[in-house]
Amino acid sequence: MKPKVLTTLQEQGGSALSDAKKTVRYIVNHAGSLLALLRLELGEYIGQQRARLSLLAAACFFFFFSYLAACVFVCLLLQALLGSWLWAVGLVGLFNVVMGGVLLLAAWSRKSAAVAPVTRQELQKDWECLNILLNKEKTNS
Repeated sequence: MKPKVLTTLQEQGGSALSDAKKTVRYIVNHAGSLLALLRLELGEYIGQQRARLSLLAAACFFFFFSYLAACVFVCLLLQALLGSWLWAVGLVGLFNVVMGGVLLLAAWSRKSAAVAPVTRQELQKDWECLNILLNKEKTNS
């Protein structure tokens, strides 16, 4: 015959183990939901970026040849005004370097859009809830 204290401890331990299993199951299900949300958002983001990238590549192709034609035209114009090919090509090259630097700085200083903003919000809510739960347990002990 088991002592009453041992039987009570086994019953309470079984209940705590059952609660722990449920908690772990809920955590795993929640993590799976967050991963599914992240996968969905990243899929949408990649689709949008793929479309943007293909349009950007087509635009770059056409702008490149238009830009070359414009540079040749400006060089011919400057050569006629300045009388020297060297000065004409040098001024066009200097202009290209300066504008490239300005555009590079503009692109560098621009902030990009956040990736997976809904997932980040959900993780922040989860973190806040976890902090509240931990703080309640600290005050109860």
